[in-house]
Amino acid sequence: MLVIIIIVIVIFIIFTNYFKAANVVEKKNEEYFTEMISQMNQTLSSNSDVVKRIIQNISYNSPIVQQYLTETNPAAKFVQYNQLKSYISDMTSMKDGILDIALIGSNGTKFNINGDISNLVPLKDEIPEKQLYYFTALKTLPFNNENKNVFIAGAQIYSIDNLESTKAIGTLLVVMDANALLGSSNKALRISGSKAYALDRNGNVFFTNDDEIKPGSAYPPLLSLEKDGDVIIQKGAVPDIGGEIIFKLPKSELLSGIEEIRKQSFLIFFISLLLLAIPFFLVINNILQPLKKLMRLMNEIKLGKLNNLRKRISLQGYAEIIIMANDFNEMLDEIDDLTHRLLESKTRLYEAELVKKQSEMAYLQSQINPHFLYNTLESINGIAAKEGADKIYHMTKALSLVFRYSVKGTDTVPLREELAMIKSFIYIQKIRFGNRFEVKYHFPEEILEYRVPKMILQPIVENAIFHGIEPKSGEVLLELAGEISGDMILLTVKDNGMGMDDEKLRMIMNSLSAKQGLIGQNQDWTISIGLANVNNRVKLKYGNEYGIIIESEPGLGTEVVIMMPGGSDSDV
Repeated sequence: MLVIIIIVIVIFIIFTNYFKAANVVEKKNEEYFTEMISQMNQTLSSNSDVVKRIIQNISYNSPIVQQYLTETNPAAKFVQYNQLKSYISDMTSMKDGILDIALIGSNGTKFNINGDISNLVPLKDEIPEKQLYYFTALKTLPFNNENKNVFIAGAQIYSIDNLESTKAIGTLLVVMDANALLGSSNKALRISGSKAYALDRNGNVFFTNDDEIKPGSAYPPLLSLEKDGDVIIQKGAVPDIGGEIIFKLPKSELLSGIEEIRKQSFLIFFISLLLLAIPFFLVINNILQPLKKLMRLMNEIKLGKLNNLRKRISLQGYAEIIIMANDFNEMLDEIDDLTHRLLESKTRLYEAELVKKQSEMAYLQSQINPHFLYNTLESINGIAAKEGADKIYHMTKALSLVFRYSVKGTDTVPLREELAMIKSFIYIQKIRFGNRFEVKYHFPEEILEYRVPKMILQPIVENAIFHGIEPKSGEVLLELAGEISGDMILLTVKDNGMGMDDEKLRMIMNSLSAKQGLIGQNQDWTISIGLANVNNRVKLKYGNEYGIIIESEPGLGTEVVIMMPGGSDSDV
């Protein structure tokens, strides 16, 4: 569309300039032709004025001309003839181009100095009465054995001695060469291809530069019918001879130079188009086509089909197009990754909800109601205090704290509260086992405000006591620690109890990876459902990259590490 608009605008400019230039040239040439007609009229007028003065001088010359026309005495007429001849010869020499001057009297007198007078006698009837001068139409008369195109300028001669008489005493005829009347007309040829025609009162051509038209012939009717669209025609009247001057110039001749410029402009324009076609097709192949391909893929993706999201695009073009295609593919990769992550998150949330529901069912199915047991322990605690049984008092108080913590409604708690519950649980176990194991805590102050899933440490500590410490004789050390490592927190439960061999450890880790709780056939080792639940809860809540890691050696003890993200100071 842009290319079409540019082409239309350029063509419009070329034609507008052409027609504007053509109008200016036509106007200038019309002005020139008008000036030429005026100049030719001035020439004709100047030459005719000389003839007019000659006619007046001869017509009203009383001593010679009028006396000769009215003289009846032959002897006297002969004497006057010589005077008249001399006088007329002088008048003839006053203007170049005068071929003959003739006098034809009303009484039959005839006089001329050149040519055959009989050719002039019939022309006297064309001279109107009571008119100072008159030019006839173009005539062809023989002079010196050569036919010449001439104008006859004449006047009726009236007696100046008898003013009351209205009858002419004769007729004066001045024979004028037609070419001499117009003078030099070379200026009319200044514009190549222009045609000039000078016509008499009957429409006959007495001057032209048109080789196809002969002077003395009639102006061709076909020329007068030429359309203005083909030629420029300018006309002007010639009052003295009753004719007109016509200038004609074919527009093809007048505008030939402009036509060449227009052709050259179109040639340059088409060459420019050919040169512009190269970058134009580069733009199409490197921008438009790749963009169309990208738009098709985008429309397919908008349909929402999962298979379309897996499609990727490869574009060839300018660097920006390739970068855009790569960025678009990266965006699709991110969308695909986010989609899978969203599905995984929804799956984890669903599994976590399922575990929660299972836990609630387990609580409902428990044979002992924690609230009832908690109230009962409070009663025992009161009796022990009243009876002075300090061990029973402290043991029941610790047990009541554990049960109170277990029925607390929130899913996550500050690590500080989790440790308080663990200390109560360990206190109960130490009363049970006596002084067989020592407990050490290593928790920096800044980690205690992190929130962790509730009851996350109790199953691990319980496994350490019952599977690591209880089977081993002698004193045993139980260590609980927490640390911040990069963007994770690590909670460690370590004992130097019985430990496990590699086969058992591998089976346990495989079971935890499969999110299952296993109870072995051999009573020497058992993984409680609580340990598996801790691992599953961590993975469901935070992702598969988190969970439990176990290291153990036979006779040296076991170390369990819980890995969780450390997103903020208040929530893990």
